[in-house]
Amino acid sequence: MGPFFAFGILFAFPKEFRLRLRAISVIAIYVLNWILFYPVELLHRSSMEWEGTINSFLAKDGTPFRMKLGFFLFCFFCLLANYIHSIRRNRKRELVREARIQNDFPGSGLRTEMRIRDTKFDTILLVLILALIIQFFFLYITENLNPQKNLSPLAPLYDVHQFVFNYSISICILLFSFNRNKIPSLMARPYLRYMEGIRIREAWKKAVKTEGKFPLRLELIVKEKAKFRDQILPGFGHIYVYEYWRGFPILFLTLLLYLFSAVWVFSYISPIFGIQFLAGFGLKPGIPDKDFFISSQNVAYAVFSVAALIGLYFYSATILEKSFSLENLGIKKDKDGESEPFFKPGLRKGFRNVLPLSLLFHLVLLCLVFLIPISIQRGKKKEQSAQKNDHFRPEKMEFYFIDPNVPDDTQGLNGGVITGNETENKEKGEKISNEKVADNGPVKGYIKKIRGKKVPPTYSNYISAKMRIPESYMDYWAKAPHPYSSVVAYTITQDGDVIDVELVEASDYPDQDLRTLQLVESLGPLMPPPGTKNDIRVTELFWNGPIDPEFVPTPLQKEMINLFDGRYMEELPE
Repeated sequence: MGPFFAFGILFAFPKEFRLRLRAISVIAIYVLNWILFYPVELLHRSSMEWEGTINSFLAKDGTPFRMKLGFFLFCFFCLLANYIHSIRRNRKRELVREARIQNDFPGSGLRTEMRIRDTKFDTILLVLILALIIQFFFLYITENLNPQKNLSPLAPLYDVHQFVFNYSISICILLFSFNRNKIPSLMARPYLRYMEGIRIREAWKKAVKTEGKFPLRLELIVKEKAKFRDQILPGFGHIYVYEYWRGFPILFLTLLLYLFSAVWVFSYISPIFGIQFLAGFGLKPGIPDKDFFISSQNVAYAVFSVAALIGLYFYSATILEKSFSLENLGIKKDKDGESEPFFKPGLRKGFRNVLPLSLLFHLVLLCLVFLIPISIQRGKKKEQSAQKNDHFRPEKMEFYFIDPNVPDDTQGLNGGVITGNETENKEKGEKISNEKVADNGPVKGYIKKIRGKKVPPTYSNYISAKMRIPESYMDYWAKAPHPYSSVVAYTITQDGDVIDVELVEASDYPDQDLRTLQLVESLGPLMPPPGTKNDIRVTELFWNGPIDPEFVPTPLQKEMINLFDGRYMEELPE
């Protein structure tokens, strides 16, 4: 359930001091992981240049170990800083208490048997070591239960992410256990202020419900805390004062507008970046790529999304200001003069109460139309219309397919990154199915290389970028056996549809061959091939192993493994 269980604890137990402390610690760990790792993932998706840089950094021997060691030292210095701060704070307290006792009762001393003691330095070391033991113990269990190895270039980063998350959780559990839930010294003051605000809010709620008196000064504190939360995220302030039917729609509306703003801004920077960003959430554009690429270069979409988000901030702040009635402790009057309790359950009448829910409903409909899950495919069929080649084409479409990493001496069709995997993993994948290879496609075959007009080589980069989306979603390379190689042919129409998918040369693993066919079928709709009048036929080698002709078994595969991306493309004749 991720951090949502911890958020549920905060809502369900507003007065539980120790329970809320643990819930906030879990939320803080999730936020820390998001801050540390999500920017790296965004950079990896942003461009091929950053992707190559990050992949080469992670591929160096010892990089994951150095990153884990760095986080271990970071945790040590944080605990050490907290230990030093706690000692200094308690020494100041003892000096003040000693001065008061000597002033009131000369000759008396402090009673220390009931004093809350600080974490000892040896306890800090024990926590660090025990957390490591717990981490490696669960890692050992995980590898035994699920021995599949992730062959993604980002696999070392995922490994470090799991270490950081599990190690942080282990440290929190051990600290709270050894310290009897004592608040870390560095976080004590802000957490106590936070809990004080919660207690004031609960007392204010009780006073409103019972129509009792409540100090105006404390009600202003509740109002300021609600405004502060609403400035962080619109709707959060309304939820803080139990306006759920108005707060949650505004909150979800804000998150959707953040998603739309990010999609259009990233797509304006690079259309592929926008598609890859959506892929991180398991989504893809619900319109063909040719329309998406054209729309993404229109800055009006990005400006409108950002402006709508800013407008929502002002709207939420305005109606939150009107929610407080200082004269009658939250008891408002409607147009008919009837009183309306502040904490009335359910959806209230009134335009400003219904508007957020209405906007959310319409925006969700837009999301269903323009953003669809990766797992949903639209129907693919080749239109036999004579006008199919006359659709609008943006000028210089090739610009989107230029890859600065393509070597200058590259010849032929396939310039770009290599989509096959080179790995030293010698473990074979499981043959789950007992079907014959021929049941999933032809065992042998050949590709007739039609000598026609060649497609610009940088179009291969675009296909590779699109293929990474279903590869990641399907865990394609994580499930691929070693060794593995197969050849698939497919046609890309002038409308960008992927049709006539054919397994030309199968492997000894029919289940993986079936995944390969599903992988190719999930590519569409694609951007139409630039600079061509007819459909193109793509022949592609999928292999899991070294880039070596001796690794693959057939003459066709030996020829294709030396092509960039293992892909051969030519335009079909009319």
